[in-house]
This record gives sequence, C-alpha cells and structure tokens, in this order.
Amino acid sequence: QGSLRRDASSRFYNGTLDNVWGNFPAVSLAWKINDEDFLKDVDAISELKLRMGYGLTGQQEIGGYYLSYPSYNQSGTGAYYGFGDEFYYMYKPNQYNPNLTWETTTTKNIGLDFGFFRRRLTGSLDLYQKDTKDLLASVAVPAGEFSNKNNKNIGEMQNKGVEFSLTGIPIKNENTTWEINLNASHYKSEITSLSDQVSDGYVIQVGGIAGGTGNTIQGHSVGYAPFGFLVYQQVYDQNGKPLDGVYVDRNNDGVVNEKDKYFYKSTTPDATFGFQTRLNYKNWDFSTALRAVIGNYVYNNAASNTSLQALQTNGYLQNVERTAAGYAFATPQYWSDIFIENASFLRMDNLSVGYNFGEVFARGSNLRVYGMAQNVFVVTKYSGVDPEIFGNIDNGFYQRPKVYSLGLNFQF
Repeated sequence: QGSLRRDASSRFYNGTLDNVWGNFPAVSLAWKINDEDFLKDVDAISELKLRMGYGLTGQQEIGGYYLSYPSYNQSGTGAYYGFGDEFYYMYKPNQYNPNLTWETTTTKNIGLDFGFFRRRLTGSLDLYQKDTKDLLASVAVPAGEFSNKNNKNIGEMQNKGVEFSLTGIPIKNENTTWEINLNASHYKSEITSLSDQVSDGYVIQVGGIAGGTGNTIQGHSVGYAPFGFLVYQQVYDQNGKPLDGVYVDRNNDGVVNEKDKYFYKSTTPDATFGFQTRLNYKNWDFSTALRAVIGNYVYNNAASNTSLQALQTNGYLQNVERTAAGYAFATPQYWSDIFIENASFLRMDNLSVGYNFGEVFARGSNLRVYGMAQNVFVVTKYSGVDPEIFGNIDNGFYQRPKVYSLGLNFQF
C-alpha cells in the first residue's frame, strides 16, 4: 500500500509559498507467511504475517497564526502614547520568523502478527523508530528583536520503541467465554541535535512552575530525553534528612549555582502496561480494565511551593501541602531533586458486572441489568493527589472522581 498526503499551513506563509506546503508519503508491505506452501497445512498456525512500513508525517501546531509574516497588534493596556491631554493606543510589531517550516517525523517500523490454535491465541509485536527534524519550539533569542522569544525550527529528536499485545481465549464453550488481553510498550526518546544553538550543553528551559516569576523545572538538551527535570542534587545528613538549601557541587568549582543543575529523570516512563478481561457465564457478564505505568516521574510543585514559613503564616487560610513540613525547609526549595517523585502506578479504570434476564416482556425482547464503577482504585507511592498528571508538573489538580452507576438495557 502507498499514499501521498500534501498539506498546507498558513502559519508558514512568509509572503511566498516556499514553506507553506509539505509532502508526506507513506508505504507499507506485508507478507502473509501462513499462506505459503510450507506453512498452509500447519493447523496450529492460524495467522503469521510480517509487516514493514515507512512514512513521513508533518506537524504545525505551535500556536498563533501570523508566525512567519510581519504583522502588528494594538499595544496592551497601559501602553499609551501621550499627546497633549490625550493618550492613544499604538500599534506594535509582532515577533515573526520568515524561515519557519513544517516539523516532520519519519517513521520506520517492522511488525509481526500471529495467531495460534484457531485464533484462540493472537497477538502482535512491533518495533519502530521515529526521527523528527525541524522541531518546532518557542526559544529565547538575543536582544534586539521584537520579543525575547521566537518560534523556530530548532533541532532533531529520535524515538525508539517496542510494543507487544497478546489476546487469549482460555475458555470457550456453550456456557462460558473468557477473554484476556495484555499489552505492553517501552520507548526511549532523545534529543539528537539543537541545530539553532552553537554551544554544547545548551538547555532550552521549559515547564513553568508555580512560585516566583518565569521559573521553570524542565529542559531540552542534546543527549537527553525531552522535558527532562533540571534540578539540584539534594544533600542529606547522616540520618537521611535533607539539608535545607544544601546541594551537591557537581562541577567541583567551589560554588553551587545554575551550572550545578543536572537532568534527573524525565516525563518518559520506562514501560506501560494494560490488562483487560471479559468473562461471560450463562447470563452473567463481567469485565474490567487496568493500566500500569512504571518509571513515571512527576514534579510535586504543590509540595515545593510551600515551606514551614508558609504553614505558620497562612496555613489556617488555605489547604497548604503538608509534605514540605516533613522536609523542614524554612523557605521553598523549588529546584531540589527531592520533589521529583516516582509516580509509578496501577489504576483500575473500570469494573462492570451484568445479568441478562432474556425475554421478560415478549418474544424477541430482552432486559439486561448492570452495575459499573470507574476509577475504582490507584496503587502508587506518589505523595500527591494523583500520579497521572498531564505534563508531569503537579501544581494543582482536580481529583478524578470515582463514578458508580446502575444501568438497564431494554430491547423490545
């Protein structure tokens, strides 16, 4: 199979169409091995198919509209020009980049689909590599432009991963059907180039946090996973208690400063798992789904943005995070790696039980009654409200509710 997609985005219009259009081809090939003469008579093999694919995709989501074309906006509130007794709004030039273009990702994958014992056991295994170039990001620029940041194509990134799924039907007879599905995945992301920057070790700081103005906790740098946590290494006393504001001098220059920050963990988990099962026994049915994430790290901003001082002065006015009290930090220590917490978890997303009463009204009718629970439980060591935080920065999270429902399905 093959395809060619051609997309245009006005975000890349700079007065010409040079960067507006992007061409994104894809091709795939499959070999049904079980149909070959040397396997077609093997009854134990229901399916054996080898797949390969190659394709390009484009990405233009960076925010804003006139990013490549010079434009003007009215000045903001308070930014007036005085002329006599009158004050007038002015028009100011917007930051733009005429060289902005599509971010593109090249994906290569190879996979194997298999089925055995008349498809009582099926599954797939996939290996893939994604190479992204012309990464889109808003980065700091030297003084002299219309803003201290600009949108640019800054570099390259590589993702490698493996995905596996397995479905089994251990019981299937007149009264009982039991199906189990397992899936697992692992991937590794690494920034391989920041072509717009000249110095080794340059860090694009991202991941805004609560506390102060313009503070960030994450960064992009060559050789590291994207959105890695950029922090100081905490020092502990002989009893294992963290010392207030004391960090490791990692470069041994006798001074602890920004140069001693290091990348500690990231938002990329080591592995993700899924489990689903469905059981039908006569008129009864049961199903559940669980997920697990291993090596999921979260920055606990709710804890880092508090201190003993905050507990003493305004703890009675607000629900202050008590975790900081255990560390006994006199003032907030935003960049201590102690707040980078392992948020691995096991979550049961849903659980349902139902019973089919059959033809209770008339021939051809049906009544099924079921009970269902969502967000049943979470097993984690994370000290915050929920380990599953979008962006992996926990600075305020509305707790996911547990939902219980009773349902009736009528058919006439």
